[in-house]
Amino acid sequence: MKKASELWKYVSMRGLKPTPKTSVSTWADNYRVLSSTSAEPGRWRTSRAPYQKDIMDAFTQPGIHRVVVKSCSQVGKSDIMNNVIGRFAHLDPCTIMMIQPTIEMAQDFSKTRISPMIRDTPALSSLFLDVKTRDSNNTILNKIFPGGRLVMAGANSPAGLASRPVRILLCDEVDRFPDSAGTEGDPVDLAAKRMTTYWNRVMGLFSTPTNEGASRIDIEYEAGTKEEWRHQCPHCGEFCKLKYGDMETDAERVEGTSRKTYLVRSVKWRCPCCGFDATEQEMKRAPQKYVVTNPKALGNGCRSFSLNAFSSPWISWAEIMREWLEAKGDPEREKVVQNTRFGESYSSPKAFEDEEIFLRRRETYGAELPQGVLYLTAAVDTQDNRLEYEVCGWGEEEECWGIRKGVILGSPGSENTWAQLDAVLDHPYSFADGKKLKVVRTFIDSGGHFSSAVYAYCRVNIAKQRFAIKGKGGIPGMPLYGNKLGKAEDATLPLVILGVDDGKEMVLSRLSIKEAGPKYFHFPLDEEGVNRRGYDDIYFKGIISEHRKRIKKNGIFREIWEPTAGVRNEPLDLRVYNLACMLSLPAGWEEKAAAALSGNTRNEHREKARAVRNTKKAARRRQINIW
Repeated sequence: MKKASELWKYVSMRGLKPTPKTSVSTWADNYRVLSSTSAEPGRWRTSRAPYQKDIMDAFTQPGIHRVVVKSCSQVGKSDIMNNVIGRFAHLDPCTIMMIQPTIEMAQDFSKTRISPMIRDTPALSSLFLDVKTRDSNNTILNKIFPGGRLVMAGANSPAGLASRPVRILLCDEVDRFPDSAGTEGDPVDLAAKRMTTYWNRVMGLFSTPTNEGASRIDIEYEAGTKEEWRHQCPHCGEFCKLKYGDMETDAERVEGTSRKTYLVRSVKWRCPCCGFDATEQEMKRAPQKYVVTNPKALGNGCRSFSLNAFSSPWISWAEIMREWLEAKGDPEREKVVQNTRFGESYSSPKAFEDEEIFLRRRETYGAELPQGVLYLTAAVDTQDNRLEYEVCGWGEEEECWGIRKGVILGSPGSENTWAQLDAVLDHPYSFADGKKLKVVRTFIDSGGHFSSAVYAYCRVNIAKQRFAIKGKGGIPGMPLYGNKLGKAEDATLPLVILGVDDGKEMVLSRLSIKEAGPKYFHFPLDEEGVNRRGYDDIYFKGIISEHRKRIKKNGIFREIWEPTAGVRNEPLDLRVYNLACMLSLPAGWEEKAAAALSGNTRNEHREKARAVRNTKKAARRRQINIW
C-alpha cells in the first residue's frame, strides 16, 4: 500500500495538473497521425504548409472569438478543422459543433475525415467511443468523449443547430449555406446563439468564395484582420501576395484537340515592386508570413485569413496557370478557377445593355438545322392561355443553336393545345443535305394551374422522353440538374427537380461568350423556305430580362433573381430548361449522335470504339515501358 505522501504526490502531479497551454499546431505536430489514404500519410508536420500555423493557433489565442478563412481548395482546410477538433477533445474537452452545408455532407465528412483521424491518432482513438457500440448517444453525427462531445450538423437542418450549448463552432463552406435553416433564420446566427454562455468560445468560418457581392465569406473576411499570406521577393525584400496577374506564363496552345488545351513550359512570378522575375522554387523557399491589413479588428476579437493555391505545396504553378488559360473565355470555368484556385469571388457578367447585340449576332443557317448540330432538345413553358416552346440543337462541348421558338395559343387544359405541341416535337428537322433529326428529349414545366394536364400528357408520352419538371429557386448551391427526382401525382411518374438559379447564371454566362465554339449560343435569322424562327427583339428582351440582386429580408440576406419590369421572362426560362435537358442526357450521347449522323452502323461504331480503346491501351503500355 502506498503511503499518503506518495498518493498526494501522484494526485498533485496527475489529477490536479492544469490544462496545458498547448496551441493547435503544437498538438498536431505532437499527436496527429495522417491515415494511409492521405496524400502524405504518417506524422503531421505543420512546416509542410506553414500558412496553416497562424490559423490553427488563432483558436487558442486569448481574446479571439472568431476565426475566418477565405481560401482556395487544396490548402489543407479540412485538416485545420480536424486539428482544432482533436486538440480540444484531447486537452481541453468541451462541446464542439461542426456545420456542413447539408446533413448529407456532414455525414460524409464524419465518415471520410473525422473517423479516420480518430482511428489513426492514438491520443484520440482511446478517447472516442466506437460508433458500433450499443451506446445510442454515439453515432456518425454525435461522437462522445470524456468531458464533451462532437456534434455534426447540416445548415439545412434547424433541429441540429438548436438546443445545445456549444463552445467551439466550426462552419465549413459557409458560402454554400442556405439563407435560412428551414424557417428558423440564418444557420450561422442560429448556431452562434448556443455559444453565448461561454467566455472562451471560438467560432471558425471557412469557405471558398463564390460570387462577388453575394459571398458571405467575403463579408466576414472584411470584418476581420484581413491577413494575407505573402512571400518575400528574393530581389527587393518586399513581402508580396502571389497573384495570377503577376504570373508570366510560357505556354502554347495544343492544336488538333476539340477542347482548348495548353502546354505550359514554365511559370515565373514578376515582383510588382521591383519588376524582377522569380521561379516557383525560389518563391516557395523564400520567407513567408501573414501581413495584417486591418489591425483594428483585433479589438473585436476577429482574425481573418486569405489564401490562394500559389502557396500550396500540393499543386504546381504550371497546373494552376494551365487551368486558367484553358478556362479563359468560358465564364463558367473562369468562375471555378477563380474560386477554387485563386481564392477570389467571381464577378459575374454584368447585365447586357439591351437586346441589340444579340439581334446583330443572328446568323443564317442555310436550312432548318445548321452543320454542327448532333441532337435536339426541347423545352415547354405552361401559361394559363398558351404553351411557349423552344427547340435547341446541341453540338460538341455543349455548343448550342437556337432552332425554333414559338407560342401555341390555347388553354393547357385543351387536348387540341397538346396536339399542336405534338406537331412541333414530332417534326423531323432537316439539314441542307436532307438528313433529319427529331427531338430526343423534352422538359415541360409543371408549375402553374395546369399541373395535372402536364402530368397527363407526360404519362402518355413518356416513351418519347417527355418529362414534367419543377424549378426551385433560392437554394444556394443547388445545381441546375442534379439527377434529383420528385413525385408527380403518383409514384409512377417522375418529376425532374431543377435548380433554376444556377441555370439562369449559366445562361447569362454563356450569352457573354463572344466566339463560336464550346458553350456558345447561336441564334438564327429567318430564312426563305424555313418557318418563322421566333428569334426577334421580344425573345432577346426576354432572355436577358432578369438579374441577380442581394436583399435583406427579416434580418436575413438573400440573393434573388429580379425581373425587368414589363418584360416577359419565358425565353430565359425556356433556355434554362433546354440546358437542363441537355445535361440530363446520358454520358456518351454526343458520340452516339455523331456516329448516327455520319451513317455508321452499330457495328462500325463498335469497331471504332474498340480501335480507340486499343490505341489507349497501347499508349499506356508505352508509358509503362519508359520506366
